[in-house]
Amino acid sequence: MRINKQFFSSLRWRIAFAYLMVIGIGFLIINLSIMEILEQHLIESKKVAYQKYSIQLAQIIANGYHDRDPDIFYQIRDFGNEIDQIEGESTRILVLNNRGIVEQDSYQSTSLLRRNLMEDYGEVRRVLNGESVPAIDLFIATGDPPEYKRILYSFAPITHYSEGIIGMVFMSTSLDGIEAILADIRKAIAFFSGIISLSIVLVSLVLSGFITHPIKELTAVITKMSKGHLNQRVNIRGGGEFRQLGEAFNIMCEKLENLDKARNEFVSNASHELKTPLSAMKVLAESLLNMEVDDPALYKEFLTDINFEIDRLNAIITDLLVLVEMDKEGAETGFKREPVDLKELVQRTMKGLQLLAAQKNISLELARDEEVVVPGDRLKLQQVISNIIDNGIKYTPEGGKVTVEVYNTPEYGVVKVSDTGYGIAKEDLGRIFDRFFRVDKARSRSTGGTGLGLSIANRIVLLHNGFIRVESEENVGTTFYIELPYENTDALES
Repeated sequence: MRINKQFFSSLRWRIAFAYLMVIGIGFLIINLSIMEILEQHLIESKKVAYQKYSIQLAQIIANGYHDRDPDIFYQIRDFGNEIDQIEGESTRILVLNNRGIVEQDSYQSTSLLRRNLMEDYGEVRRVLNGESVPAIDLFIATGDPPEYKRILYSFAPITHYSEGIIGMVFMSTSLDGIEAILADIRKAIAFFSGIISLSIVLVSLVLSGFITHPIKELTAVITKMSKGHLNQRVNIRGGGEFRQLGEAFNIMCEKLENLDKARNEFVSNASHELKTPLSAMKVLAESLLNMEVDDPALYKEFLTDINFEIDRLNAIITDLLVLVEMDKEGAETGFKREPVDLKELVQRTMKGLQLLAAQKNISLELARDEEVVVPGDRLKLQQVISNIIDNGIKYTPEGGKVTVEVYNTPEYGVVKVSDTGYGIAKEDLGRIFDRFFRVDKARSRSTGGTGLGLSIANRIVLLHNGFIRVESEENVGTTFYIELPYENTDALES
């Protein structure tokens, strides 16, 4: 018969086998405990009964044994027959004198008559010495080859009111009846345990099928994803941990799909952004080659435009390289960690941008300047602040206003930059930090820039364990909140 190794190595079989092992061990412990308790109960009941028989017989024959009454044998025999009928087991009764020598045997056998049992059984000596000796059970070997049988012995002293202990009663009986009962019970328990175990295997296989079905479905989806099909989802049914796993997996799939879309869009945008200055340079170069006019001023104008496009291309490539470096794992370790005075940093940055604001007749002012110190890289943070303020100036019409505030909150040091510019549509707010994303492409290109500034700024702040929040309303203005945490400031200063 061919064995399906894959099935037996599957999670479904392992779950079923685990159920079987746990319940099987439980059954084994319970069955052994029940058999032990039942065996002890039956044996103890037998011991108590035979101890009573021994005492009762000793009392019946005490006077006759003292007076050497010849009818005592018949009393012993009749008492033994009566016990046989009650217990259903053959009982042998021996009467020993006070020296431990057998004087009476209910079996009428001569093998033990006149034999001293004190040497073979320590209990005989103890009984004749006046000790209270309970009934005992033990295994003895009989026949050839030897067969072990369980025997019960009980003892009782024969006491005369004037002479004390004058002998003893020694009873023995087979415990085969109890052993037979226990054997039948063991067979019944083994049979029903086998039936129950088989039922457990079948039921657990069915139940494990329901348990492992979501895993199989998840595996199938993962296999498809590994082949490039990222638009996969799993059906979420039921509750508990599998539902949580399914929800987490679907969220991961959605993020991977979005990441793949973002990557494709990034490649497309990067190609477009790089192609634009290259196309412009090619057109300008071809125009120069095809020109027949010998005018140095015109040549200079064309070459100036080509130089501008080269600078623009170089800026895009530089920003892309910066983003690639910051996307690498452990990029934050390349940052300096020193106490940074945000108030002083903002004042210095605004001073450098005042001329740009004045050219557009834009009011640039610092409305709030609390003392704020956070740990970080001074140059990188200045790049973030400069980028945000510069954007506020670029996207605010002439005569507008850009306001900067520096203040503390319980958890963060904050730089707030507000402008009275064009604003950003609600549907675009979630994408302004995407690479090459432009709210208004035509207007954005006219203001210059690579479309990567906000992406770089956001990445720098994130690597400082901070956040950038944005609030905006079209034709009203935009507000950026740069929030930087205080942690490790003291450590850095020391």
